[in-house]
Parts: sequence; C-alpha cells; structure tokens
Amino acid sequence: MRRLTAAAGIAVALLALTACRSNPSVAAYVGDESFTEAKVDQLTEQAAKVQQTAQPGDTAAIRTEVVQLLIYNALCKRIAAEKGIKLPAVAAGPSEYETIRQESQTCVQALPLDQMKPSDEDLRKVYDNGVEIGVLDPKQSFDQIKPQLAGDPQVAGAIAVYRVLTDAAKSADVTVNPRYRPLDLPVLSAGERGAVLSAPFGQYESGVSNS
Repeated sequence: MRRLTAAAGIAVALLALTACRSNPSVAAYVGDESFTEAKVDQLTEQAAKVQQTAQPGDTAAIRTEVVQLLIYNALCKRIAAEKGIKLPAVAAGPSEYETIRQESQTCVQALPLDQMKPSDEDLRKVYDNGVEIGVLDPKQSFDQIKPQLAGDPQVAGAIAVYRVLTDAAKSADVTVNPRYRPLDLPVLSAGERGAVLSAPFGQYESGVSNS
C-alpha cells in the first residue's frame, strides 16, 4: 500500500444557494456569518504573495483556496465552541491570510479527533477510491486491507476531520457562491495520483447561474 497523507486543506463545500443566502457580493455563508467577495479579494492578494510560485493564471485557484480556508476556519471554531474547547491564542502573522491559516491549524489540532473510530463505511470509501486511482492493490480484498487502513493514523485522522466538518457544515447550513463550485478538496491524498478521500458536503441548486 502506498503511503497516504492528509491534505493540507480541507474541503468544505456545499449546500444549495437559497433566495435569502444568494447575495452575489458574498462568497460564502457559515451559519449567521458571511464572507464577502471584497474580503476574498484582500486575502487572495495576500495569499498570492505567500505563494510566490503562483502564476497570474492561478488567481482563480488561489481565490477558491481562500474561500475554503475561511469556511474551514469558521466551521472548526464552531465545533470547538459547541464542544466547550478553549482554543489556544494565536499570534498575528505577517498578514491576515497567514493568521487565519495558523488559526485553522491550531483549531483542528485542539479537536478530540483521536477519540473517533473510523467506521467500516468510511474505510470502504478509502479502499474503493484507493483501488480506483491505483494506490491499493485490487487483488487484496477490503477485509484484508481494512485492519491496515484502520490502524493508519493518517487515514484515521483524515476520516475524523471529514466526519466532523461534514456534520458541522450541515448544521451551519454552509452556502457557497456558485462561482467557486465545485468546492471539494481531498482530505486524504496520495500525492500526484489524486484523492483517496474527498469531502463534498452537499449539492448545489440546479439552474443557479455562475454569473
């Protein structure tokens, strides 16, 4: 079995736009919190400076990453508040973008994810996707590989993140502007081979314009 690694970013993507949550100047909603396109503009400019290898044509990808980060950070803080977890203070970074990134990393590290045991259903998703992209041997059955997957802390951690954020996204009625769809990223990656487990949280309303 090839080594699997948890992706740096967590996809949080999302439920359908509704009439009361479809302002084109808003990039995303998380509960009663909203993130404007103006804020995304500001953070994208900061992120581009951090990612010095980014080409001019990569701006759209960076914007999407920023929206993902904002949603991820907001959801993690909601989860921590609901569980009564006091998050450690985070020193301000060189930019707001870098501060939010650090907040997100600190937040997810504070969650009791190690207490969540992967379900057979989640492990089966990892197995099926791993076989599909060629990182797991199809000659080995799911039952043969399951103990190895269940005992891998990277796999278990990614599944735990996937589950808590999926539940939180549904509870918070996360809504995203159509220009960023699809907004799902892998939470468990096999490098260039692709995603072994990705987190698509909900569907978009059909017929919604991207303009």
